[in-house]
Amino acid sequence: MFQIFKSFSTELKFYLLMNTFFSFGGALSGVFQSVFLWKLDKTYSLLAYYSLYWSLAIIVFFGVCAWIARKTSPMITMRLGFVFYLITYLIMLIFHDTLRDHIFLLGMSNGLAMSLYYVGVHMAVLDLTTNDKRDQFLYVQGILLTIGGVVAPLIAGVLISQFQGMVGYYVVFIATCVFFFISFLVSLKVKGSPVTTKSHFWNVIKRPSPEWMKMYKVMFADGIVSGVYSTFLITMITFKVAGGELSLGVYNTAAEIVAIVAFYVLAKFSNPKYRLAIFAIGSISVFFSSVLLSALPVLFSLVVFGIISPVAMNMITTSMNAMIYESIEKDPLYKERRLDYIIIREIPLGVGRIIGVFLFLAMRKYFDFDQLLPVSFSLFPIVYVIMIPALYFIWKRPKKEAVLGPNEC
Repeated sequence: MFQIFKSFSTELKFYLLMNTFFSFGGALSGVFQSVFLWKLDKTYSLLAYYSLYWSLAIIVFFGVCAWIARKTSPMITMRLGFVFYLITYLIMLIFHDTLRDHIFLLGMSNGLAMSLYYVGVHMAVLDLTTNDKRDQFLYVQGILLTIGGVVAPLIAGVLISQFQGMVGYYVVFIATCVFFFISFLVSLKVKGSPVTTKSHFWNVIKRPSPEWMKMYKVMFADGIVSGVYSTFLITMITFKVAGGELSLGVYNTAAEIVAIVAFYVLAKFSNPKYRLAIFAIGSISVFFSSVLLSALPVLFSLVVFGIISPVAMNMITTSMNAMIYESIEKDPLYKERRLDYIIIREIPLGVGRIIGVFLFLAMRKYFDFDQLLPVSFSLFPIVYVIMIPALYFIWKRPKKEAVLGPNEC
């Protein structure tokens, strides 16, 4: 992996370092943020509404953030994202016990932070990497981001368990703010590439690349899962089975170690032609391990899920993102339109997240409190499995292309 890292440009190395600090700060409190919100009302409604509000905020703010990127640069928006992530955690620290009354403000702040940050992230990945090396870069980035996640949840779990009440959570949230500030400082070393001030939004809507047009339904489906399953269901079911903050921290540390090994192997043998197969393996693995943990919420099932889930989820997200980036590059004018593609991506993704939250809230009418978590946890990953044939028909190579050599096409 070190040789791969050395091959990256200096700017790309600073970009990875910046995100490593950011990931460590996020890993300190990210796992426990859901538990913290759950403890405020002991139901899953507050978590669902929080997810709903930040999903809405992304749809509302993403275009504004793109406008800021055009007037300044994508890296400026990423730095502003760090600032608003800080503000999000400050809201949690300021309101703490009465946070349930300010959940809309918290969700909107987090959504704005995500919008600003991910405008910069997507543009940086497009500008600093090429399609043939992008999978490798994403896996190496995954390793660096996961290294922070190995130690951070354990440290946070120990800190939280050492204090009475919610004090430990406040200590962890303050530490997260410190690492976000360090990320902001490191980001000053990453200049990024400016984008054209002219918007091509409606041209992309009307005449995108053929692959992008087909990816709409896939991005929508991905949003349905990410709005609920990835946001809080994984954390809550592992918290329930593990039995406390310290146990959850130990569990997440072990799971991240497994993920690092998997990332290393995937980075070494990554190839764009294996994207669909990797996505399919990850999707099926997540589904079956989720069903196992839902049906048998015991230590054995948690260990199996802890081994499979971090590997499989990263196989899914890395392959999915690589396909999205490639579908953008299929546009002959993608250099001028790439920011517009990034904005439009959030529409089906955001709508999917909102639909996912509403589906979860609707399930409360049909399942009692004890059934809601395991049933929803086993149902939502089915969407990933359904996405496999859809992606196959988008990315399968035509027979003519498969027969002809590269110089004959």
